Amino acid sequence: MRVFLFTVLLCLQLALVAAANVPLMPVRDIQPGMQGIGKTVISGDTIEEFNVEILGVSGTQATGYNIFARLYGDLIDKTGGVAQGMSGSPVYVDGRLVGAVAFGKTFNDPHYCFLTPIGRMLPLLDEQRSVPADWLPKGTALMAGGFTEYGLEYLQEKIAPFGLTAVGAGGTAQESRKVLEPGSSVGVALMQGDMSLGALGTVTWTDDKGNVLAFGHSFMQRGESSFFMTKAWVLGVIPNLQSGYKVGNIGEPVGSITQDRSTGIGGSLGALPKTIPLFVTANDSDRAQTSNVRVRLVEDEQLVPSIVDAVVVNTVSKTVDRAGGGTAKLRFHITGVDSKKNIIEIQRENMFYANEALLKNLNQELSEAMTILMQNKFEPVQLYGIDVEAEVSSQVQVAEVFGVRAPAAAVKPGARVPITVTLKPYRGEEFTKTVYFTVPNDHPGGKLALNVRGGSSMAWVMNLLRKQQSEGVPAAQKQEKRRKLEDFIKSVNTADKNNELIIDLASGQLSLKPEQAAAASEAGLAGMLQGSPFKQKYPFDFIIDGESEIVLNVEK
Repeated sequence: MRVFLFTVLLCLQLALVAAANVPLMPVRDIQPGMQGIGKTVISGDTIEEFNVEILGVSGTQATGYNIFARLYGDLIDKTGGVAQGMSGSPVYVDGRLVGAVAFGKTFNDPHYCFLTPIGRMLPLLDEQRSVPADWLPKGTALMAGGFTEYGLEYLQEKIAPFGLTAVGAGGTAQESRKVLEPGSSVGVALMQGDMSLGALGTVTWTDDKGNVLAFGHSFMQRGESSFFMTKAWVLGVIPNLQSGYKVGNIGEPVGSITQDRSTGIGGSLGALPKTIPLFVTANDSDRAQTSNVRVRLVEDEQLVPSIVDAVVVNTVSKTVDRAGGGTAKLRFHITGVDSKKNIIEIQRENMFYANEALLKNLNQELSEAMTILMQNKFEPVQLYGIDVEAEVSSQVQVAEVFGVRAPAAAVKPGARVPITVTLKPYRGEEFTKTVYFTVPNDHPGGKLALNVRGGSSMAWVMNLLRKQQSEGVPAAQKQEKRRKLEDFIKSVNTADKNNELIIDLASGQLSLKPEQAAAASEAGLAGMLQGSPFKQKYPFDFIIDGESEIVLNVEK
């Protein structure tokens, strides 16, 4: 019995190391006309073979070699040539591993491609490799699972600046149960959960320690990276004028991609990358519909803000199931720690209105907050969680400031002055609301001009900028005061809201003391939006637009 068990274990161990023990063929041994085979998956998780003819080798020792090849056979006839997702497909000549399918030429015969030599993939060198612009990596199309048609279009807009594209795909309904081996489909994912986002490629090489090489070219060339390594299930290959591509499901994570270099991606099975949990709730108040989405995002500083934006927009799009305008209320809560492990927190609630394309205007503040945290110039942060709640209505929940009245009699410094504001809701009756402004205690007396405005009104800013320009006043008179990450976080948490009525000192208060005047006219647009230390705000259940000025007489 022990002999039998030993024999079985020995066979299993030999199977595990077989991939790593496959002999390699260096570039110097490659000759034109050599015939070989390649391995890939075009349906499910079944590895199939295709034929390869070596046509030659280009490049130099200094710049790196590429192997020019022609692919043919029944499998290639089915795919219509080299398809995105075949990147990383191992190619063997006389049983020796030559390299991986990597690049194909656009708008040309898709049976021809370049291979990345295995000798360049094993060390995953840091060197850059020059690739002509019309030679595309065969695996950069992202599979976007759980996205609506509108959500996918929005995602495309967000990731296009990174040189990425996305196609709609399934989720994780079907998943491979097989061990990753050369020729298996493999996924590199940026997001996992109720929605998924990642790319399909092919495993080139594995070893008995769980190390995996794939793709034969970079994913995004991040260098040291931290992506999900996943299994994949291929649904099929879609022909395309430029280049066909595999469509499939990004499976559950099985490890981490830790290297993303010009010659391929590499990682290991087992430990998963650090992630950021994101939970989104969307409510359609018109139809009493609610949707929830829970995902995990990799900690990619450049992509996380765009992906968070796309997930929220997609969740709202799926819930309301309509285009057009309306009013939305967005709440978000972001928690984490800074480089010294101090707790950081952004908590924000605001209302937004748009006559058209409401969803595209929904996440402006959330995107800004995520960008500040992930891409700030001060220190790295680790996020523990992002919670977002969006409530959307087709109603126009907007009111305009129609008039403002203040007491005619003189007021004392430090007095709490009642101010009557007339508001006109959209297609509704006018009404008045009394709010209060506290006069600065050390006001020297005389006239005190106040600006009364809605949080969504920007007319006062434009008027002030025009006034400064006409008077020859520089737009920014002082240096930026926000010198630490916590200053930027505070500015987000305390920023004016569109549904607030705001009372503040008007520009150019000559009756103020010099230090007060300086505080009332902070540097540039950021200072204008921040306002003076005397600003007072009152929240409403609708967005407030418009602005007006009044003058108080302060006793000397």
